[in-house]
Amino acid sequence: MTKKVLHVFGIMNRGGAELRTLSTLERMRKLGVEYEFLVLSGQKGVLDQEITKRGSKVHYCPLSLTFFFQFMSILKAGKYDVVHSHVSLVSGVILFISWLGGIKRRVAHFRSTHDVENPSALRRIRDKFLRRLLLTFSHYIAGVCEATLDAFWHFDWREDSRFRVIYNGFEQHNVVYQERFWHDYLGVSADNKIIINVSRMHEQKNHPRLIEIFCEYCQKNNDAVLVLIGKEDPEIKQQLQRIGALKNADERIFYLGEKAQVLPFMKHANMMLFPSKWEGLPGAVLEAASLGVPVLASDIPGVLEIAQQLDVVHYFPLVQSNQSWALQITQLLSQPLEHEVGRQTFKNSVFQLDHNVKQLYALYA
Repeated sequence: MTKKVLHVFGIMNRGGAELRTLSTLERMRKLGVEYEFLVLSGQKGVLDQEITKRGSKVHYCPLSLTFFFQFMSILKAGKYDVVHSHVSLVSGVILFISWLGGIKRRVAHFRSTHDVENPSALRRIRDKFLRRLLLTFSHYIAGVCEATLDAFWHFDWREDSRFRVIYNGFEQHNVVYQERFWHDYLGVSADNKIIINVSRMHEQKNHPRLIEIFCEYCQKNNDAVLVLIGKEDPEIKQQLQRIGALKNADERIFYLGEKAQVLPFMKHANMMLFPSKWEGLPGAVLEAASLGVPVLASDIPGVLEIAQQLDVVHYFPLVQSNQSWALQITQLLSQPLEHEVGRQTFKNSVFQLDHNVKQLYALYA
């Protein structure tokens, strides 16, 4: 018997949570689970067309005065078995309405460790109310790593059977190595080492610090280029270009924008540099690790959990100087690349896609 799951997001853009959920669609379908998606912004996202092509639907239900009635109408028409909400504490409202709508299985999923740094008294009251709704109306509360649940739940959630850590899963792909990949794509010499970063331009991703660290590396080395892939923000990009020009390293920095397929770029990189300020479970780090590509990332909780299992992932404190970070890069680039060793370690880890699907199916079944 087919089960229908309604996933609730803000918008279906190319974010980690959205991509990871979509990556499980085909495997879930083979297990008799069908996905549909609902977006609270009411706006179309870049993944909507792909979702439609894969035989699923996107429902647009903006948060407005009529939201309750629109959402209830969608629930009634869809006859869903499960509502799976990915919108942090606001999932409390989503699951409460789902309960009113007769949904038999309700799941909340936490994807980030970041909340408001200095919440107002009103915000604290709101969050306390939303947590109470979640504890009352959810069957399961999942987190992409232990740190995401630690960040939002101020009690020993490990003793509560409703809480589950479900690491995002990734399929390992065999990307063919091309000797002239970067020469053909960017015109750079094969002698250059490639440092890559895959992330959208946002405060969270810490791009200014990324550029500063790379520029510091360039002060003593002229053997590498930095490649940035991800959705660009015009203001942030201008800031990055100013930093690069001031440090005389702008000709060694390449901005490639958003790419539908990032694995070929990762495959041909010597390392990934990832100094994010906060994350849940950083997908780009895991994608690089799945290919055996070394990663140097900030010592944020999600990265630490990955590094416990994957030797190719290295972490370093953000409080350390740019010079210290540059030295770490030098040491990492001096080590021989052993892609197959890293790939084998990933193959035996909990970050495999099949493991992720198995855990999610257990929530739905």
